[in-house]
This record gives sequence, C-alpha cells and structure tokens, in this order.
Amino acid sequence: MRNSPPQESQPPLSPKFRFESGSYGGAGSFVPSIACSKQTASNKWDYYFILVDPGRVYTEEKPAVSQAEKDLKAALLQKQQSSDDYAVGENLRDKGYISVKDFNIVKD
Repeated sequence: MRNSPPQESQPPLSPKFRFESGSYGGAGSFVPSIACSKQTASNKWDYYFILVDPGRVYTEEKPAVSQAEKDLKAALLQKQQSSDDYAVGENLRDKGYISVKDFNIVKD
C-alpha cells in the first residue's frame, strides 16, 4: 500500500462577520451605511453585504457616519445579549436599513 502525501491542514473557517460603519452616497446626499465582511479564509475577509438607511439623508458625510456608528453600536449590543451574529442585521433592518445590490466600496 502506498502512502499518500500529507495534506496541508488549514484551520477551519468560523462563521465570523465584521461590521464597519460609514456613509453611502455623495455630493450632498449621504446616508448612514453599515458594511458587513465575512471571513472566507484564515486571514481573508470579503464584503458580504452593505446596508443603508435611505430614510435619513444628510448633506454632509460626517453626520451620516456618526448616525451609522450609533446604530451599529446599538446593534452590536443586541448581538452581545443574544450571541447571534444575525441579530446585528435584524436590529439594523428594524431601524430602517436595507441591503444595497451591486454596491461599490470606495477606499480612502
């Protein structure tokens, strides 16, 4: 019997998500946004979805980001209480956030 070559072992992926507050839009029309990244490899994170609150439009970016930070903080508190990553999305949906299709991420 032949021995097969040893397989490289990779740590299993965990269903981890990261959330980041920001703004979506531009030129005098900014809305609060929350980006969610999902772990796809040991040290690799890909954008999974973007949520925006179209009900709150700001003429400047900073207040939109500030609102997103407050909303995300409240949603993460909900997650902490329930130990469920999906609680974050549910909390934000209840606040009026919706998912953006074909989103574009602009990096500074």
